[in-house]
Amino acid sequence: MIRILVGARMALSLVPALATVLGLSLATLASGQEAYPTRPITIVVPVGAGGSTDSLARALAEHMGRKLGQPVLIENRPGAGATLGAAQMVSTKPDGYTLTMVPLGVFRMPYLSKVQYDPMKDLTYIASVSNFTYAIAVPAESKWKDLAQLIADVKASPDRFSYAGSALYTSNHLLMAELGRVAGLKWTFVPYKGDAEAITALLGGHVQIVSATTTVLPFVESGKVRVLAVGGAEPSPYFLGVPTLKQLGYNVEMLSPLGIGGPAGLPAAVVTKLDRTIREIVEDPAFAKQANQLGMELAYRDHRAYTAWTQATFVAEKTIIKRLAGE
Repeated sequence: MIRILVGARMALSLVPALATVLGLSLATLASGQEAYPTRPITIVVPVGAGGSTDSLARALAEHMGRKLGQPVLIENRPGAGATLGAAQMVSTKPDGYTLTMVPLGVFRMPYLSKVQYDPMKDLTYIASVSNFTYAIAVPAESKWKDLAQLIADVKASPDRFSYAGSALYTSNHLLMAELGRVAGLKWTFVPYKGDAEAITALLGGHVQIVSATTTVLPFVESGKVRVLAVGGAEPSPYFLGVPTLKQLGYNVEMLSPLGIGGPAGLPAAVVTKLDRTIREIVEDPAFAKQANQLGMELAYRDHRAYTAWTQATFVAEKTIIKRLAGE
């Protein structure tokens, strides 16, 4: 046994320091929390590996790991309309060590099929990271130089024109369905497995119009495709000079943010730390460069703003889906 003896004066001088240490220890024990994080964090990505969403998640995880001082791992769980991450949060311990990427489908799928989660009760929304840009495009050799010309022709010949997009009830589809409703158009949606197939159909003359993400950008740059409008709240930096639908007088906006969420009941201190970390990463030029290379627009919303957006979006999705299903 090793004993350390100190003089009375030294012992008295240590009393304040010991009290501080004991106070902190007792506070930590009382809260039941350690300094977060003390071990690796996992982010569930509800899509397959290799795509732009997965690549963005991996870049985010790399930056988070450096800032938080712990590895941040990616677990891909594709399927069920990209909702398996949200479903996993139902049975996940709310300690901040298992999170999920949250795509728009989390708020749409409950109106399309039975899901194993309630988006308003089972998740904590930490922050949004990026946003998909949806473009309405036509072949470059077509006669349509702007959206007004295209809409005039569609109105003049109901049911003659068709547009391609990636699968039924995706944002590509809903953007065009809403435009058709607002503008009074009768056109046909032709679903494909993804943007690449939809663009191929456009270039092959199988459809006259395509609704796609920035996947279409290389074809714009090569002079094969012309973008007439974008569906975001603001003009896209990827399609310079192209107006939004709202700027053209059509009250249609299709936002599709990607955010980070966790299980319900996530401690406020954990949410705050993760939110602050994500904000710092989004503001980092190195991360912005990576996102730009993936064709992803950064769109940060803090915990409160993102939570409010999810609540409003869940209500709006019900209206859109019910209206579309009734047509």
